[in-house]
Formats: sequence, C-alpha cells, structure tokens
Amino acid sequence: MNQTVILRASKKITENKERHPDPKRLRRLYPYAEQHAAMLRIIAAHSEVVKLPAGPWQPRPEPEHCLFLDQGRLQLTRPGQRPFRLDAEQPAAAFPLPLDDTDWKALTPCRLLRVPARYLELSRGASSRTETGIELIENDAEADLYLESRDELKKGRFELPAMPELAIRIGKALDDPNTINADIARLIQLDPALSARVMRVVNSVAYAGRERIGSLQQAVARLGRQQVRNLVFSCLIKDLFRTDSPVLKNRIHALWRHSCRVAAISAVLARLTPGLDPERALLAGLVHDIGAIPLLHAARNLPALQNAPGLLDHLIDDLKGEVGQLTLEHWQFDNELAMLARHAENWQRLGTAIPDYLDVVLLAQLHAAVGQDTDSHLPRIDQIPAFHRLALGRLTPRYSIAVLNEAEREIAEIEELLHH
Repeated sequence: MNQTVILRASKKITENKERHPDPKRLRRLYPYAEQHAAMLRIIAAHSEVVKLPAGPWQPRPEPEHCLFLDQGRLQLTRPGQRPFRLDAEQPAAAFPLPLDDTDWKALTPCRLLRVPARYLELSRGASSRTETGIELIENDAEADLYLESRDELKKGRFELPAMPELAIRIGKALDDPNTINADIARLIQLDPALSARVMRVVNSVAYAGRERIGSLQQAVARLGRQQVRNLVFSCLIKDLFRTDSPVLKNRIHALWRHSCRVAAISAVLARLTPGLDPERALLAGLVHDIGAIPLLHAARNLPALQNAPGLLDHLIDDLKGEVGQLTLEHWQFDNELAMLARHAENWQRLGTAIPDYLDVVLLAQLHAAVGQDTDSHLPRIDQIPAFHRLALGRLTPRYSIAVLNEAEREIAEIEELLHH
C-alpha cells in the first residue's frame, strides 16, 4: 500500500494497519456528522488509521483520499503565511487537512484518519446556489429573455474594467526591486484618501511600534510591499464603482455599499483568526462581487433587461462569479483572490482545516445580510462550514452579534476614507 505521507529526512512513516477507525470517530468530522450509523460503518470499513511520530513531515498529495487529524497537535504552514497550529480538539480539526503546498510539523505524536475522498460527496453539497436561477423565473417569456441575455453575455460581450491608473503605477513600482520606498511614498501621496488610510493602518495597534510613524516613506518601510499593495488596491478600487449612467447609478452605489460592509466585517473576522491579514481580508471583501460591474455595464446594451430588474438580478447572480474571476485575472491578482471571486457564494464549500479568505468573505456576507432585506434562500450563519473554522471556532450566534457591532465602527471608517 502506498504511504500517505513521507518524512523529510531519511526515516519513513509506517501506516497503522491494525484496525479501521471507530465509526463514532467519523461522526465528529464535519462531512459525516449527519450520516446514519450504517453509512458510517461502511465509510469506516474503507478508511484507515495513520500514526505519526512527533517531528517535521511533508504530505504527499493523494487525490483519492483525504486526511483528518483525530488526535494530537499539528503545525501547518503555507507559503507566505504564518504557521497555523491545529489541535485535534479544535473545531477546525473536523475538516480535511491541506495536502498541497503545506509544510507539516507534528508537535506531538498524532493519529490521522485516512478516508476515501469519494465519501465527501455524501456531505452537505457543494453549493446552495442554483446553476442558472432558471427555476426562479415565472413564465416562458422571461425564460427566453433570460437565456438569450445569458448567451449574449457568455459570448464575452462585455468589457472587463480597467484597473485604476494610479493603482497600476504603484503596483509597477512595488514590483520593481530598484524602486525605493521614497518613490512609492510619492505615488501614494497623489491620492489623499489613500495616504490617510496608509497612515492610519501603520499607526494602528497591530503595526505601531514604540514610536509613532510620521511619514509615508516610514510607513512603506514598516508595512512592507505586500501590505502596501493590499492597501492601495482596497482604497483605489472605489473608482470602479462610479458611473454616469442614471440607469446604473443606484445599483452600482448599492453594490459599493454592500462591498464596503462585507469588507469591514471581513477585516474584523480576520483580526479574530490567527494567520489571516485583516487588510487582505478587507481587499477580498471589496472585490468579492467585482464581476457584477462589467455585467451591469453590459446590460445597457440589452434594453429588454432594463425593464426586468428581477431578471437582471438573477442573471448577475448566475454570471458574476465567472466574470469576477476573469476580471481579477485580467488585473493580475493572485489566484487565491481570483478564485475567491469565483466561489464567493459557494456557501457549503468544505475547505480545509486551515481557515482562509474565502471562509472570511462567505461568513462576512451572511453577517452583512443580518437585518437586511435579502433573499430568504441564504443559509443561517452557523450552517456553513466556514463558521466552524474562523476565530478558532469560538463563534456563536451571540458572539456574531458582537462582531457586527464592532464592524459598524470599521464600516464608518471605510466609508469615510473610501466612499467619499
């Protein structure tokens, strides 16, 4: 039998083949928590126990299997991220362990459960969204218009928005190893709102040292180029939510307000979750619905849709993920953010034991919908997998209300710096 993982050094791991896991141990795993006893016995019969001694390990990707931490403590490190420590008793341990691009270190002797990946299909579904929204349409005429408009847009008859010019200039400066911090600071100074946000962040509790930063050049040095990039894009992206079209004005302004709210809540949730960067979470929240913008502009060339606002909403919901991914790839955003836009409403996305920015944005959207006049098809906050991973699994409905209250202050700050 092939080994599940291999040791970095010369020693090799041996799998424990003495017994299969107790079906009751599978019950604590999120994908199988609602399975009946007979199915759990079948899954357990096809699963195996793997024991790891303490020390560094490197997982080998196994598309046909997934691993869960059953006992012990692991340290998991992804490229460019801080180490994430996972204890078997944490809620996040109910999700599959990441196998790709992740370094492992067993902090204690560990026990893993190796389960065939095909049984994940028995879990709670990949997404609560419909594929086309066609069942929400009331008559044949609307269905014909919907499909005709969808086909037109699927042919690529929309224009991807251009990144704001200043963002492009600053991005190029950040990528150029010959550019000094003073050059970057001078570009940031061209936008007063951007300058104010950079200075506010660098002097916040999370970044401030013993001395208060007084210049943008010092701020760039302290934050680092990746953090500056997140701040620049999150501030300048507001220009994309402006339009001269009276038909689109209210819709785009509503989209901007929604994006700001989701971004603010995302920053709060990331701040509560070790290993996640609040500023990157804020940027993720701002761009999660970016695919709606080119679709709204394209709708101006489909006059029939302007007289069917509900149909236009369904069309945007259907296509904005795909178009959002294309937009962020067009802007050369990294793959994580591009795929986040693609799956930003995949409520039942299983994920892994390590919380990520898609988890943050999924939960932030549901938080943002609390008390709002939104569609009733949205799941409850505690019904999605992301809820059980963020904030070290400490979230409860009551705690969620506290998160919203805290986010209100952040929303006001974002609107002051970005919206006006």
